[in-house]
This record gives sequence, C-alpha cells and structure tokens, in this order.
Amino acid sequence: MPKYYVYQRNTGEVVNIHETYDATSGLSMRANREEILSVLDESLDKENLEIMEVESESLPASGVIRIDPTTKSLVRE
Repeated sequence: MPKYYVYQRNTGEVVNIHETYDATSGLSMRANREEILSVLDESLDKENLEIMEVESESLPASGVIRIDPTTKSLVRE
C-alpha cells in the first residue's frame, strides 16, 4: 500500500502525503509523479518538490514527519 510523501527538496518539509485508491475495489494503487503533482496546491513551487514512495511506516506515532534531504529517509522530529 504505497504512500507518497511530497517534500521540499532543500528542507525536507513534507507538504503532502498522497495515496491513490481504486474506487471499485478500494485497493491502494501506484501513482506517477504527474498524477501526484496535479492534485497539489497551485501555490507550491513544483520545481522544488521531490516525491518519496513509502510502502509501510515504522515511525513513532508522534512528532513532525520530514524527509532527511541528505539520506532521503523518512524521519520524525
């Protein structure tokens, strides 16, 4: 069940978490970059955004989610 974390390339700030589901089956589906970017707020600078696909989360339940820009890993602060 992929989740897509959309984040600022330089800071790692997560600006969106995207999931796509099939309306008939309810199953999670893969999405491509264009699909994900098309649903984001127009005010976001899409040239400065990266997308990281995550299959499952193993993070603590509390804290702010971000992406470490150096290691490209999902972390909570």
